[in-house]
Amino acid sequence: MSESQRIVVFDLDVTLTRYDTFLPFVIGYLRYQRKRRSVGASWRLPWNLLRFWRWGDRTWVKTQVLRSFVGGQPRERVEAWADRFVDELLEDAMREQGVAQLRQHQDEGARVILASASFDIYVARLAEKLHINEVLATRVAWNARDRLVGMDGENCRDDEKLRRLKALDGIPADGHGVTAYSDSHADLPLLSWAENGVAVCPSKRLFHQVGGLGLEVARW
Repeated sequence: MSESQRIVVFDLDVTLTRYDTFLPFVIGYLRYQRKRRSVGASWRLPWNLLRFWRWGDRTWVKTQVLRSFVGGQPRERVEAWADRFVDELLEDAMREQGVAQLRQHQDEGARVILASASFDIYVARLAEKLHINEVLATRVAWNARDRLVGMDGENCRDDEKLRRLKALDGIPADGHGVTAYSDSHADLPLLSWAENGVAVCPSKRLFHQVGGLGLEVARW
């Protein structure tokens, strides 16, 4: 990588897309299957969600939702749905101005990285379609029979996202030469670290931090 090459990091959900993609992915899997999963797989979800709002453990509830809707499913079937889901995202979920900004950075020769808390099973496929070569995402875990069993490692958000980004080769420790785009308060570690942090259609929590941190605001 050239010393002068700009590094650009894009969040995915509500930054490049118009909405969060995780729930549409897992719920859409039921539609793709054209049948209901067993009642036993999902009856605990309301209680799990209430516990999430009470204690705020996003990693825990994310794992529970994933297991409830897609747990135990064979890799081949889940990957087939991921291919179809990515096509649907590209058709009607992308922010046009966001993709245009991505293309501009690519045309300028920047090193572009997609960093998302959503799951690699479809984020990596979307990145390939967008011609993004480097991807950081929450990883799906598979068992020895190639069936989905949950999350592999940490949720790729907050400090974990920045930690994984800084672990890549050629990433400056001080964020010099880095531009980062995100809509979420959860990405404040990333936006604050980057030389140029851009709050994209920021959430209320993030908007309150914009002025004090000197972040740019983009309305896509």
